[in-house]
Amino acid sequence: MKIKKVIANDSHLLKEISQKIIDELRSFGSQEEIVFDIRVSLEEALRNAMIHGNKLDPQKKVTIEAEVSGGGIRVCVEDEGSGFNPDDVPDPTDEENLLKTSGRGVYMVKHLMDDVKYENGGRRVIMIKYLKRDDVKHGGSRCI
Repeated sequence: MKIKKVIANDSHLLKEISQKIIDELRSFGSQEEIVFDIRVSLEEALRNAMIHGNKLDPQKKVTIEAEVSGGGIRVCVEDEGSGFNPDDVPDPTDEENLLKTSGRGVYMVKHLMDDVKYENGGRRVIMIKYLKRDDVKHGGSRCI
């Protein structure tokens, strides 16, 4: 399966594109726990791209690429914003950040996916999840 979509910066499209990718994963017989991790990560990456990257600008687009191959899924989400340094995002588990209402998305994605990399100055996130627990390893961040 290969999917590449360029969508408007419209949060109403977030669930639609996410559902299409999740439906494809289910057709491969993926475990529900893994499908859940991918759905949460994908929706969080899309939301971050639209809100934080593109600043809700309706003139900007978000590109989503997904590919299932070799026992895993690689998902790339890229916005047209100015980028960010993921190392500068405060740890939401630090005591001073526990009550903040934002800042958990990057943390969740890193913990739910098997490998996460940022490119293009933080405008592109590449997320990899292996569809079987024994396939977990690191590397291979190329987008399709």
